[in-house]
Amino acid sequence: MLDKGTRVKMTKGYRGVTGIIEMKTDSPYELYVIALDNGIRLVAGPNAFVA
Repeated sequence: MLDKGTRVKMTKGYRGVTGIIEMKTDSPYELYVIALDNGIRLVAGPNAFVA
């Protein structure tokens, strides 16, 4: 589990775009709300980014 504020780099979909983890969802699948540096906010699992 990653902490709020952790910097990440996307590896799927938005490949190469960086951002920060805003929060972990209540989902049992370890999903995170990520605010990307380009202004987009998305929900992604840990296989879609590297910390």
